[in-house]
Amino acid sequence: MNDAVVNTENNALVLDTAEEKLDKEVSLVEQQAASVIVASDEDYANAGTVTAEIKKMQKKVTEYWEPLRASTYKAYQDVMARKKEMLGPLESAEKILKKKMVAYYDEKERKRKEQEEAMRRLAQEEADRKLEEAIAADAAGDVVGAEFAMAEAEIMDDVAVSGGIQSQAPKANGVSTTKTWVIESIDESKVPVDINGAVIRPVDEKAVMALIKATKGKIVIPGIKYKETVTVSVRS
Repeated sequence: MNDAVVNTENNALVLDTAEEKLDKEVSLVEQQAASVIVASDEDYANAGTVTAEIKKMQKKVTEYWEPLRASTYKAYQDVMARKKEMLGPLESAEKILKKKMVAYYDEKERKRKEQEEAMRRLAQEEADRKLEEAIAADAAGDVVGAEFAMAEAEIMDDVAVSGGIQSQAPKANGVSTTKTWVIESIDESKVPVDINGAVIRPVDEKAVMALIKATKGKIVIPGIKYKETVTVSVRS
């Protein structure tokens, strides 16, 4: 219940809430503590008594606020539970679509690599054929023909080694993809002590991943099997 306090200036009633009354009590206790002087055994005993009263006041404040804290925490838990309940289906939907997008991306990349390998094989076959032509021309005394055939063989050989098809990643507004690599298995008995100047034995997965990323997945490490993965990010 509110306590009535009379304002002597205008005889009006001013009602203090329980919180305001408690706040004033706390302020008075703080002022009392500030005024205490400890210069004798009696003062020391008095300070102990005042401190005990302060502890009681702390308990009183805690008991006052505890019901509100408990009810507020309960309300917070209810809100968070409801939030989680509503976000759950949305997070599930996001995962479903991202999984489908990654599957499409991976399939497109698989076809690109398949086509790239087919072109590489054709280039190598053409290089071998031109080399045979060069050998045949040279054997027939056709020096010019042999030189032309050899030059073409070297060109096709370069295509077979370094040629490739540029990746054309699917695009969508607010959507980005990130490539990374995941180590699938490690056979420690086959892993070398160091590679490219980096010591990786005993097998240091962080060092291994650093090498894989630095070479963009081109490096071959005995005993290490890894694969490329794609992560889809969507900006709202």
